[in-house]
Amino acid sequence: MSTEVRRARARQMLIFLLVCVGMFALLGRLYYWQIVEAYSGHKLALLASQEHIHDQVLTASRGLIYDANGLVLATNVVRDDVYIEPVQFSEDHPDDLQEALSQTLTALHGVLPALPVAETRHAFMEALSANRWSLLIAHAVTPQQSERLRELALPAVFLAPQTERIYPQGDLAAQVLGYVGYIGGSSSPQGVYGIEAQYNSLLAGKPGNLTAERDLYGNPLVVGASSEEPPVPGANLTLTIDSTIQYFVQTQLAATVKQLGAQGGTVVVLDVHTGAVVAMAGYPDYDPNQYGRYADQTGCLHSEEVYLNPALYCAYEPGSTLKAVTMAAALDQGLITPDTTIYDRGYLTFNDGTPMVTNWQDQAWGRETMTEVLVHSANVGAAYVAHDLLGPSRYYPYLARFGFGQRTGIDSPEATGFYRQPGSPGWTPSDLARQAFGQSILATPLQVALAYQAIANDGVMMRPYLVSAIDTNGHVTRIQPQVVRRVISSRAARELTGMLEVAAIDGSAQRALVPGYTVAAKTGTATTQGISEDQTEASVAGFLPASHPRFVILVKLDRPQASIYGGTAAAPLWKAIAQELMWYYHVPPDQSQ
Repeated sequence: MSTEVRRARARQMLIFLLVCVGMFALLGRLYYWQIVEAYSGHKLALLASQEHIHDQVLTASRGLIYDANGLVLATNVVRDDVYIEPVQFSEDHPDDLQEALSQTLTALHGVLPALPVAETRHAFMEALSANRWSLLIAHAVTPQQSERLRELALPAVFLAPQTERIYPQGDLAAQVLGYVGYIGGSSSPQGVYGIEAQYNSLLAGKPGNLTAERDLYGNPLVVGASSEEPPVPGANLTLTIDSTIQYFVQTQLAATVKQLGAQGGTVVVLDVHTGAVVAMAGYPDYDPNQYGRYADQTGCLHSEEVYLNPALYCAYEPGSTLKAVTMAAALDQGLITPDTTIYDRGYLTFNDGTPMVTNWQDQAWGRETMTEVLVHSANVGAAYVAHDLLGPSRYYPYLARFGFGQRTGIDSPEATGFYRQPGSPGWTPSDLARQAFGQSILATPLQVALAYQAIANDGVMMRPYLVSAIDTNGHVTRIQPQVVRRVISSRAARELTGMLEVAAIDGSAQRALVPGYTVAAKTGTATTQGISEDQTEASVAGFLPASHPRFVILVKLDRPQASIYGGTAAAPLWKAIAQELMWYYHVPPDQSQ
């Protein structure tokens, strides 16, 4: 046998062996997939199924928000987002891409005038280079614009319906409601501020899921396997807010702020017996339908965002309205009566290093009763009661009872306010003397209103609340009024109410008096240390009818200019709101004309 024949046979044998090895490898692989994997979970079938089966999240509809009378304050509408498909567009116009794009963008601009053509062209080319299939070019267009775009049928332009949160009443109760937006990089809208944030988990509902077989283009197969877990709609909320009163309060507050040249203001109206918030307004405010336009605006003397509810966040020195709390503590402990007298020289000195306290403009009132201390709004009398009669051990527990320095428990985000007391850094007896007449303490407007609610409600404080009912897919939960605690005795509450009636008639709250109705009220004109004395927080807190109280009203104006006093700046607005409440709720007069 020749050498060449042997070499040929050797090559044939090598090829044969390689073929055999390849066949055994193929057989082994087939055995693995057909036998081993078939018995360990049908992996091939699963992979094949995953090529055709897609999961889709089904968005739950957000719950609605109503006012106390069923008026819709927050609802949902479907608006179209406008997309263009860069890759598909380029495939449809391979030769004249730029010309076709110019024509399409011009047509779009004709329907969407706000569309920035140059920026959209640039975004289109970037999306095309990144091989992106879709590019959002307009969000939530109007129904008229959607209809026009459908008529144009522009190539590679499509509409995608999206659910939008809207507020049909515009800025009505905006700072109570909050708004819905995308925060923290979230892929789904979330409640921001107010009720929308506090009740977000209830309002948002629970998303569903759709699993279905689809064709190569992503369309569901009619005869394909599918399963669906339907979304659970969000709960509907009914608020305690009465839109009629809320609108009146907001418009009157805005007009007063502008008339007096104030920096802002706040109004709180509470139901005396339940703690329900009838109205709660701040100015400046905003429109939650266009919340982005207000990103640079502020409220609360330019210290907080305009989105925050000033009744719950804008803590201030309440001034003389707090003298009622000082008197309540002394009355409740039997240390004074309405007729207890002191001699007011216009100033008061102390033996413990506390700086001298003076009355407004150093006015000396001579012999005066505790009721007259409120009538005169005398700092000397209030400081004497707190510093010399009560002392820290008897005064500070009552600040806590009345809820200062702590959250009220209202069903909305809120601040706590602040005051120094024995044991806290920096406290001195001077704080005690000044807190007696509403300085050296920060309180929210709601806290002050709630203190007067407790006085009006026979000494019992109710938890304030904004949501009166929660409708979870037909299951309605009604929120019941909740007692927080008894703050002072019935006797002390009645005595203090009588003192506040006299203070309203004979004192600086005369402009808050409502013909035909008894009024228990106290004014406040607070100044802040280090700031000019003509920069005040002018306020009135009180309730009516005093004989059988129905509503507590707090009016606060931030640094009014045309008139700086509580009795002249805030009292007329307090009266207007009180009159509207008496008329609207058909409350009969309790005194003869």
